[in-house]
Amino acid sequence: MRIAHTAQKLAEQLDTLRHSAGRRRCISMVTTRGGFHDGHGAVMNAAKTMSDVVVVVIAPGASQRQDNVVSAPEFQDIGYVEQHQVDLLFIPSDEELFPLGMEHTTAVHLPAEADQPAPDGYRLTLHLKLIHMIQPDIMLWGEPNFVEYHHVRKLVTDLGISTQVQCIPSIRHANGVAVASAYEHLDEDTRAIIPILFETLQNTAHAIKHGARHYAKIEKTGRLALREAGFSINKFCILDETDLKPATPETTQFRILGDVSLNGQTLSDSIGLTL
Repeated sequence: MRIAHTAQKLAEQLDTLRHSAGRRRCISMVTTRGGFHDGHGAVMNAAKTMSDVVVVVIAPGASQRQDNVVSAPEFQDIGYVEQHQVDLLFIPSDEELFPLGMEHTTAVHLPAEADQPAPDGYRLTLHLKLIHMIQPDIMLWGEPNFVEYHHVRKLVTDLGISTQVQCIPSIRHANGVAVASAYEHLDEDTRAIIPILFETLQNTAHAIKHGARHYAKIEKTGRLALREAGFSINKFCILDETDLKPATPETTQFRILGDVSLNGQTLSDSIGLTL
């Protein structure tokens, strides 16, 4: 596995990988924040089946600072990526990606009727920069990041970028909870309650599948179930998956989103439904 920390080194490595064996090879990109788990592994494995070359990016957060010291978690991340037969790991610093400062980002505005807030300008600018630097044929996302995936897909479509953007289904524990770093750090009592979020999402999908169409009432029932379980609700909504606006009688592709807090920990999950 090759590792690059700078744009120059990335370009050199990509040039070799892209044109190996006398032909142009298909490149996929998986963008992460590190802290790898089986959900990330599933996306990397999918990328391997869809492309010749897999590039994984560990992108810094908007407030994250990096130095030249490799921390223990970073060391573990490198080992995890290596196990999944990734061809190139890109670990840029925030200065490498935003040399003019974090405030230089793209502003994105959504229609007023959209249920979702405008996507974070830092994240969209970051993805646009990475697409420009890597020029992937395919960009893959895990379903837990569906909202961000949706906004990046729209960005790519609106700008006429040829990169395909695909979403990989969530990997779940036996109790239905999506595999995530946050879940692994919860105590046993909290873990026992978390499956109710997925259960509520499933019950909502079941109601819609069997003819319920009063979406506001269904959402209210879902919120009530979550509150009774002890959750604080940040968001629980039934959306049209094609544009993330509130579902209408014409909607056939649904995205049911739940964003909750429990004992100081925020957890998000979503499921899709097609009629």
